[in-house]
Amino acid sequence: MHRRIDCFRQVRKMKKDISGMVGDKLSIPAETLGEVPVVLLRGKRSVNIENHRGITEYKDTTVTVAVKRGSVRVTGNALCIARMTRKNVEIRGTVRMIELE
Repeated sequence: MHRRIDCFRQVRKMKKDISGMVGDKLSIPAETLGEVPVVLLRGKRSVNIENHRGITEYKDTTVTVAVKRGSVRVTGNALCIARMTRKNVEIRGTVRMIELE
């Protein structure tokens, strides 16, 4: 059982290494490969976070989204998750502050 888990970890690491090398050789931005979070603010009403790893806190005044190396905290009023896919999450409401942790 443990050998199988180690094998899966090694395969995942190899995939990351290969995609990193290919991205470097072809000059492909890291955002395109899904490694780096991208935060897009549209006025004071909408925030789109790409390459997320899930929601860790959800209140009408605070939404915290996990990313590869930390989290993104959106603070405001009447916040809600308008749309969420495996790669993107859109938060709508009155945005007061965005923090990167």
